[in-house]
Amino acid sequence: MGAASVSAYVASLNDEQRRYVGAFVDFMNAEYPQLIPKISFSMPMWLLGKKMREGYVAVSAAKNHVSIHFSDEAFLDRLAVSLPGRKRGKRCINIPYGEDASLRAVEERISDFLKIYHLEGRAFR
Repeated sequence: MGAASVSAYVASLNDEQRRYVGAFVDFMNAEYPQLIPKISFSMPMWLLGKKMREGYVAVSAAKNHVSIHFSDEAFLDRLAVSLPGRKRGKRCINIPYGEDASLRAVEERISDFLKIYHLEGRAFR
Protein backbone atom coordinates (compact mmCIF):
# COMPACT_ATOMS: atom_id res chain seq x y z
CA MET A 1 0.00 0.00 0.00
CA GLY A 2 1.27 3.49 -0.87
CA ALA A 3 1.76 6.51 1.32
CA ALA A 4 -1.35 8.14 2.75
CA SER A 5 0.03 11.70 2.58
CA VAL A 6 2.64 13.71 0.76
CA SER A 7 4.77 13.94 3.90
CA ALA A 8 4.58 10.16 4.35
CA TYR A 9 5.61 9.67 0.71
CA VAL A 10 8.63 11.93 1.14
CA ALA A 11 9.56 10.28 4.46
CA SER A 12 9.52 6.85 2.80
CA LEU A 13 12.29 7.79 0.35
CA ASN A 14 16.03 7.35 0.71
CA ASP A 15 18.17 10.42 1.46
CA GLU A 16 18.89 11.40 -2.15
CA GLN A 17 15.31 10.86 -3.30
CA ARG A 18 14.00 12.74 -0.27
CA ARG A 19 16.25 15.71 -1.01
CA TYR A 20 14.98 16.10 -4.58
CA VAL A 21 11.33 15.21 -4.10
CA GLY A 22 11.16 17.18 -0.85
CA ALA A 23 12.67 20.23 -2.55
CA PHE A 24 10.11 19.99 -5.36
CA VAL A 25 7.24 19.63 -2.89
CA ASP A 26 8.54 22.65 -0.95
CA PHE A 27 8.85 24.63 -4.20
CA MET A 28 5.28 23.84 -5.26
CA ASN A 29 3.88 24.64 -1.81
CA ALA A 30 5.74 27.98 -1.65
CA GLU A 31 5.16 29.15 -5.22
CA TYR A 32 1.66 27.75 -5.81
CA PRO A 33 -0.10 27.56 -2.44
CA GLN A 34 -3.47 27.60 -4.22
CA LEU A 35 -2.68 24.08 -5.51
CA ILE A 36 -3.31 21.54 -2.77
CA PRO A 37 -1.10 18.43 -3.00
CA LYS A 38 -2.50 14.95 -2.52
CA ILE A 39 -1.38 11.42 -3.17
CA SER A 40 -2.70 10.08 -6.44
CA PHE A 41 -1.32 7.09 -8.35
CA SER A 42 1.09 6.63 -5.41
CA MET A 43 2.82 9.99 -5.90
CA PRO A 44 2.40 13.62 -4.81
CA MET A 45 0.10 15.39 -7.27
CA TRP A 46 -1.24 18.91 -7.58
CA LEU A 47 -4.57 18.98 -9.40
CA LEU A 48 -5.39 22.14 -11.34
CA GLY A 49 -9.09 21.47 -10.93
CA LYS A 50 -11.21 18.87 -9.26
CA LYS A 51 -10.27 16.04 -11.62
CA MET A 52 -7.04 14.86 -13.28
CA ARG A 53 -8.45 15.59 -16.73
CA GLU A 54 -8.49 19.27 -15.73
CA GLY A 55 -4.68 19.22 -15.47
CA TYR A 56 -2.02 18.23 -12.98
CA VAL A 57 1.62 18.39 -11.95
CA ALA A 58 3.12 15.46 -10.04
CA VAL A 59 6.48 14.22 -8.81
CA SER A 60 7.85 10.74 -8.23
CA ALA A 61 11.15 9.22 -7.22
CA ALA A 62 12.93 6.45 -9.12
CA LYS A 63 16.22 4.73 -8.46
CA ASN A 64 18.36 7.09 -10.54
CA HIS A 65 16.11 10.07 -11.23
CA VAL A 66 13.19 12.19 -10.13
CA SER A 67 10.26 12.40 -12.55
CA ILE A 68 8.15 15.52 -12.94
CA HIS A 69 4.78 14.66 -14.47
CA PHE A 70 2.53 16.98 -16.47
CA SER A 71 -0.91 16.36 -17.93
CA ASP A 72 -0.13 18.14 -21.21
CA GLU A 73 1.97 16.22 -23.77
CA ALA A 74 2.52 19.27 -26.01
CA PHE A 75 3.95 21.17 -23.03
CA LEU A 76 6.20 18.20 -22.26
CA ASP A 77 7.42 18.13 -25.87
CA ARG A 78 8.47 21.79 -25.62
CA LEU A 79 10.03 21.21 -22.20
CA ALA A 80 12.05 18.23 -23.45
CA VAL A 81 13.44 20.31 -26.35
CA SER A 82 14.61 22.94 -23.86
CA LEU A 83 16.38 20.27 -21.78
CA PRO A 84 18.50 18.31 -24.26
CA GLY A 85 19.70 14.99 -22.97
CA ARG A 86 16.92 14.59 -20.41
CA LYS A 87 14.83 11.50 -20.99
CA ARG A 88 11.07 11.47 -21.15
CA GLY A 89 8.67 8.94 -19.81
CA LYS A 90 4.94 8.79 -20.27
CA ARG A 91 3.76 12.29 -19.41
CA CYS A 92 6.95 13.03 -17.47
CA ILE A 93 10.48 14.29 -17.79
CA ASN A 94 13.20 12.45 -15.88
CA ILE A 95 15.88 14.45 -14.09
CA PRO A 96 18.89 12.41 -12.89
CA TYR A 97 19.86 12.99 -9.28
CA GLY A 98 22.63 15.59 -9.25
CA GLU A 99 21.14 17.57 -12.16
CA ASP A 100 20.05 20.49 -10.01
CA ALA A 101 20.12 22.95 -12.93
CA SER A 102 17.68 20.80 -14.91
CA LEU A 103 15.32 20.57 -11.95
CA ARG A 104 15.42 24.37 -11.53
CA ALA A 105 14.72 24.79 -15.25
CA VAL A 106 11.63 22.59 -14.93
CA GLU A 107 10.47 24.55 -11.88
CA GLU A 108 10.87 27.80 -13.83
CA ARG A 109 8.60 26.45 -16.58
CA ILE A 110 5.73 25.44 -14.29
CA SER A 111 4.24 28.93 -14.55
CA ASP A 112 4.16 28.43 -18.35
CA PHE A 113 2.33 25.16 -17.82
CA LEU A 114 -0.23 26.81 -15.53
CA LYS A 115 -0.87 29.52 -18.11
CA ILE A 116 -2.08 26.82 -20.50
CA TYR A 117 -4.87 26.18 -17.99
CA HIS A 118 -5.35 29.91 -17.24
CA LEU A 119 -4.40 29.40 -13.61
CA GLU A 120 -1.34 31.56 -13.05
CA GLY A 121 -1.92 33.65 -9.95
CA ARG A 122 -5.54 32.54 -9.58
CA ALA A 123 -6.59 31.38 -6.13
CA PHE A 124 -9.21 28.75 -6.80
CA ARG A 125 -9.33 26.42 -3.81
